[in-house]
Amino acid sequence: MRFFALLRKELWECLPWILLAAIVFFVIGGFSLRAVAYQGGLNWYYSRLSPGSTVDPYRLTYRSPLQVTGMWLFCSSIGLGLVLGIRQFWIPHFTRTWPFLLHRSVNRKTILLLKLAAATIGFIISLGILWIALYWYACQPELFTVPQPVRVFIEGWLFIILGLVVYLGTALSGLSTARWYTTKIFGLAFATIVISTTIVQWRLAWAFAVIIIGAAVLLSQIVDTFLRREF
Repeated sequence: MRFFALLRKELWECLPWILLAAIVFFVIGGFSLRAVAYQGGLNWYYSRLSPGSTVDPYRLTYRSPLQVTGMWLFCSSIGLGLVLGIRQFWIPHFTRTWPFLLHRSVNRKTILLLKLAAATIGFIISLGILWIALYWYACQPELFTVPQPVRVFIEGWLFIILGLVVYLGTALSGLSTARWYTTKIFGLAFATIVISTTIVQWRLAWAFAVIIIGAAVLLSQIVDTFLRREF
């Protein structure tokens, strides 16, 4: 019971930012998708092809109606990762509330697990569920000419996971006691490298491999720093 009580506390503190990310993504991303549907689901593009002409397969999917929506998903995910990382690991330092939190009747590993779990739940609720809904909407045959490939759906979740990588990088930089001009910026810099490397990957398997390795490096550093640091 104590675990779930503390988890509710973490979620409640992060709730405003979770809702803000959900609203921004749903309003802007959903509006852009609805605008494409209103224009005929890209029928205007396919109608420009001459009758009887051969259509290359790539022409059917290279302009996805989720293109702009995916861009907003990526931006919302990165922004949410930054904000949650700052809220959970920077603000307690500025407000000097780390001693109060760490002196509860739970160990440090549990506290860290609670923060990571709250952030993960926040991403799933605010962005994951909405992405599923918008992808389902984009697959409606009466609205869009070509159904969206599964790859687009997976790439959306890839963007959400990248937001979690940014969250881990922000958390590590917030926990570090080093100076900014030394190694304190390592977490954010490493997260940026992971994002850049992932985006240029064409194969999804390689992209996920980069994310898994990068997240493992950041998470191991966070656990070690959190357990050893004197707050």
